[in-house]
Amino acid sequence: MDDWKKERAIEMVDQLKTSGRLCGLLVVQKTVVTRCHGSPYVDTPTLFDEDDLQNAILLGLVRKQKIVGTLEWEYYVAM
Repeated sequence: MDDWKKERAIEMVDQLKTSGRLCGLLVVQKTVVTRCHGSPYVDTPTLFDEDDLQNAILLGLVRKQKIVGTLEWEYYVAM
């Protein structure tokens, strides 16, 4: 992975951290969105894509978390 890809992954996770502790990242139609808890939950599109999220996973910047409730979904939270 080149430096540009690392920088994008780090920037994406930095943006997630500013979103709040009850937010995570997931892919919707090839675009990474920030999803925050709430009723209903809110998805906010980002300028990042699936590759950026995969790079963040490879770099150990995020970990998978599962939410179980009325709807069950998985997303990635910052380490």
